[in-house]
Amino acid sequence: MHYWRPQTPSAKASFWLVLAISIWHLFLAGQVNLSVDEAHYALYGLKPDWSYFDHPPMVGWLNAIALQFGQSETILRTIPALFFALANIILYRIAIRLFPDFIWIGFWTLALINSAFMFQLLSISMLPDTPLMLASLMVVWQLLNLRDFPAQSRAAFYSALWLGFWLGIAALSKYTAITLVFSLLLILLIERRFDWLKNRGLWLAVMITAAMTTPILWWNLLHDWLSFLYQIHHGSQNTDWQWQRLLNSQLAQMGVYSLLLFIAGIVLMLYCWRPTTNSITQASTRILSSFSLPILILFGWNAGYEMSLPHWTQLAWLLMSPAVVYYCWQHWSKRWLRISVYISSTLTLTLSVLLNSQLATPWMPLAEKNNIVRELHGWPQAVAEAKKMQLSYKVPLFASNWTQASRIAWYAAPQPIYVTDNRFDQFDLWFGNPPASSDGLVIIPGYESRPPTTGRPGHFKQCQALKNLPIVRHQNTVVRYYFYYCQDFQAVQYQGWVTELPIVK
Repeated sequence: MHYWRPQTPSAKASFWLVLAISIWHLFLAGQVNLSVDEAHYALYGLKPDWSYFDHPPMVGWLNAIALQFGQSETILRTIPALFFALANIILYRIAIRLFPDFIWIGFWTLALINSAFMFQLLSISMLPDTPLMLASLMVVWQLLNLRDFPAQSRAAFYSALWLGFWLGIAALSKYTAITLVFSLLLILLIERRFDWLKNRGLWLAVMITAAMTTPILWWNLLHDWLSFLYQIHHGSQNTDWQWQRLLNSQLAQMGVYSLLLFIAGIVLMLYCWRPTTNSITQASTRILSSFSLPILILFGWNAGYEMSLPHWTQLAWLLMSPAVVYYCWQHWSKRWLRISVYISSTLTLTLSVLLNSQLATPWMPLAEKNNIVRELHGWPQAVAEAKKMQLSYKVPLFASNWTQASRIAWYAAPQPIYVTDNRFDQFDLWFGNPPASSDGLVIIPGYESRPPTTGRPGHFKQCQALKNLPIVRHQNTVVRYYFYYCQDFQAVQYQGWVTELPIVK
């Protein structure tokens, strides 16, 4: 136990920082409803399976565990808060291990990460990225063990086995874990660690990882390889590559991860490969870049076809954060750097305070279309109102797309929810299509298009507005929900799901 206790001032400060942030996260966990992604994956927990249409099963399995203790938002967000705290601890240890000459690097790395807008959102959200983040950090940690131990030693053997295990956990979490394999191969090549290939543990690790991915393969075998086909075609909705989409994706990342982390991270990610020097510091940065760069290349290129969501690249920025902090420490005497850090920190902390205060209670008198927390309020009340209407109309609930269906299905569980768009997704696997000519109730939040589309296949023939439900906080309408009674559903018979791909997370 003595090994894990914080001993230095930096370690103690880091411990109290992580503890304080974790307590705040647990408080926020019960203040807002589930986001669209959280609700979607909570449904995974209600319907455990070997895998799912758009993601591997780990997020569903973890939610299934949490649901054994209840279905409140706080309970569902406890595991992600715990995982994020553990990720902070591992990141701290990676930072001080790679850059040991800066005593406070661990603390400032955690301060940089926890001040970023996106990491605060991810810290209490159960997404596939949640276990992926923890598993990927453990992969880096075990890689560092392999580098430090003789290739044929017993310690290297067990480090290789743990490497295989954590790669398996990453693979069960998200398909983008494939970038970890490329990163490991890249490090093996650039550092000429060919003696690792003589380590029996490494080959056993490959077998462990392969065995752990069998649930994904089994589910896909039973479902005509839906997940793999979806991932292959995902991002190819547009046939034309546009640099504007790429630019917008990069600007979004700059906004949610901070100017400092984004700009300095990219510069260091590329600069560390120059052949002029080969210092220990450069080697450490190169390791982090080996894990970060493949992620940014993957989503950067795909962003030209379809704008990437900012949280898809969170692992890259997480891993580059120690290198950014170390660079700032090395060059702190430069006035331009200090000014840049102060400007970035001021912007990031201001945004962070506003975000956290608005999550705690939506106090800002914003119009519905501008309220950043509008999607996190009112869904339980809207579903409860729809259930009252069902007593009179005796019809099932419908949603216009999967994002609305996720919240409705979660708060209306266990009744089925039908989606009226023409694209195949997880809801088709769970609930199928309603019978042709069915009637139904449709719930639409005020920030979505309305009224429901009518008069063509995959939609109703006609819809009648019933009422709307305003959700008021601090005398301000945060969001308004609209209810429609729709008649004569025009069912669609799928000829091939690949041409009707949904845009999922």
